[in-house]
Amino acid sequence: MKKITVILVALLLICTMSPLSFAQTSQGRGVKKAAVNTEIIRGKIISINTAKNEIVVKENKTGTEKTIVVDPTVISSLKVDEDVKVALKAGSNVAEKVNKIVKKTTSTKK
Repeated sequence: MKKITVILVALLLICTMSPLSFAQTSQGRGVKKAAVNTEIIRGKIISINTAKNEIVVKENKTGTEKTIVVDPTVISSLKVDEDVKVALKAGSNVAEKVNKIVKKTTSTKK
């Protein structure tokens, strides 16, 4: 009777611990990180509201206007009618990064 009880306890212990060991080993394989989507907007600054730290950008592709919240230190360096590339945080209108687009001028050398 003691042998059967010991064997049953041992089997029960093995059965309950084996799924845990598989979960630990497969954790590193095949698991992809959640992709963080950022929206990129390219366009021209239409207006700047320094009181609210907002800029309005008219997109080049669609022609729609989008109000974007910008860091106060960045907004001071922006001007109306500048071309910008804005990276927005996923699912919001808050700018992660604002880059001015410098247009290349063609120069002719003689």
